[in-house]
Amino acid sequence: MEEQTPDHKPQERTGFEDLLRKVYRPGPLIFLFSVAFLALAGLGYSLLTAPTPPPEVIVPAPEQERQKAELSAPEAKVYEEATSDMEDKVKQADLSIIETMHDLDLEMRDLELVDVEVRRLDERGYHYQVLQFPKVGDRNHFLVTLRKRLYQRLPEAELLDDGGTEAMVRIDGLPTHRLLLESTPAVIARPEAKGPKIAVVIDDVGENVSILKGLASIDLPLTFAVWPNATNTRTCVDLINTSHHDLLVHFPMEPRGYPKVKPGDDALFVTMTADQIRQRIAQNLAQIPEAIGVNNHMGSAFTADAPGMDVALTEFKRHGLFFLDSLTSGQSVGRASAGKAGIPFYERDTFLDNVKDVNAIVLQLRKTERVAQSKGWAIAIGHPYPETLAALKQWRNTRDKTIRVVALSSLSPE
Repeated sequence: MEEQTPDHKPQERTGFEDLLRKVYRPGPLIFLFSVAFLALAGLGYSLLTAPTPPPEVIVPAPEQERQKAELSAPEAKVYEEATSDMEDKVKQADLSIIETMHDLDLEMRDLELVDVEVRRLDERGYHYQVLQFPKVGDRNHFLVTLRKRLYQRLPEAELLDDGGTEAMVRIDGLPTHRLLLESTPAVIARPEAKGPKIAVVIDDVGENVSILKGLASIDLPLTFAVWPNATNTRTCVDLINTSHHDLLVHFPMEPRGYPKVKPGDDALFVTMTADQIRQRIAQNLAQIPEAIGVNNHMGSAFTADAPGMDVALTEFKRHGLFFLDSLTSGQSVGRASAGKAGIPFYERDTFLDNVKDVNAIVLQLRKTERVAQSKGWAIAIGHPYPETLAALKQWRNTRDKTIRVVALSSLSPE
């Protein structure tokens, strides 16, 4: 008996197969391709017209560390205003001479500062000086070396050679250094002065205690001017009092470069009213009640402002203080305001350490000696730098002993 088979039926399509059959018709295909093409075209246009982002700056690790350090480091305290007058140029020429001496193995102690004369340019002083050099073996080589050093530091300086026993340094057309080159020192008459005196004032005290200890231990009656609101004001004041040195308030005042050059928030500003000036003075003097006088920190703008200076000096006088004008401006009205207020008044003659070089500072001290010999006294201002400390120690042993070094208060006011 044969086995029976089921009847044959057509195979049924699935839903997916039916969908594909419909999609692959010409109409839907054209529609899909059109949509895809438009989408790709839009994407391409957006990429072409979008702004190009700046390339990523990859900072090397050491540079990243440096930038972090700069951002986290406290703002450096500005000690003095920058200046660019003739005296600064004279000091650059001084340093060129010192470098020439070193190049030729000539001893600085054999360089004699014969005479110094304060001359004026645009109401500001600079030092014309006569220098006697030790015996120079090769005169031409000496002058060539000096001319090279001058050009490196001060291209506007000229070295004039008379072909004989002298030469001359001229800056911006003005003679500044007369150089005596003969082997036998020339005898030049010096002005007579009875009992010349020098006072050395150290400004900007209040931060570096260790340098102050070194300065206070030198066997010289230095005068110290302390910032009223420095990091170590009270420590420094106590040290100065214990060592029996004259003590001044180093009073911050507005410079011409403000606000780029900042004297500190505790300064006197030309925009202050009279009452604001009095209040600021009271606040600062309260920090150093032991002071016997005041001198200005910066202040090229404020010391040239007559209304403000009249109020300030009258107030200093009321507190029983004297005023030392640091002369950071040739337009200072300090002397005139002091006359109105009736306050004891002093005026700075030389800055010692604008050039932080021991030999250059010693030369400035010797200039101060010559100024003292000329007019009977001189006031020099320096700062608590290691180079200044070293220079004062050296000068103490080699200075002109006919000139007395005294505390500022020992000088008669002008």
